[in-house]
Amino acid sequence: MKVLPLRRILFAVGALAAALIYVIWWVTYAGIHLTPRYGTRPPGAAAEVAGTSVRLLSLVRSDELRDAMGGQPEFPAPGAVWIVAELEMLRHDTGKTFYCDIKVLGPQGRVWPEAAFQVQRATSDCDIDNPVGQPVRVESVFMVPARYVDQLMGIALEDGSTPARTPVIRPL
Repeated sequence: MKVLPLRRILFAVGALAAALIYVIWWVTYAGIHLTPRYGTRPPGAAAEVAGTSVRLLSLVRSDELRDAMGGQPEFPAPGAVWIVAELEMLRHDTGKTFYCDIKVLGPQGRVWPEAAFQVQRATSDCDIDNPVGQPVRVESVFMVPARYVDQLMGIALEDGSTPARTPVIRPL
């Protein structure tokens, strides 16, 4: 049986240690920089996102959605409920655009995006060309598993153009 030289063993151990250090560094970096960080606002407070102030007026649970024109009701998937958020947006800066990336934030950072369908509602949809200085009321509809409804943190207003914390607004 041939004995391995000590140099080869030390080189292999050193290479393995360097690779392990690199993997630990990358996982730590990714965990810090790639996971969304949230900053919760006091109830009723507005958040400033890309030149637009956004305030959550109400957050309501519903088992069915009714069309403003009197159409057929929409029902959520089994085990889910509708969450309807009424927001007020006030655009301040024409040079910046808030793309209405609105999500419901639940426990442990879970998020649910807006529902993929459009229901004719009494309030307008989120429009990126809202007039400057004029408040606009917007309604967003989300489908959330019923088991998380009592644990919702609020509405997260995501803005990928800044490394700042994602503001989370709550109703008064």
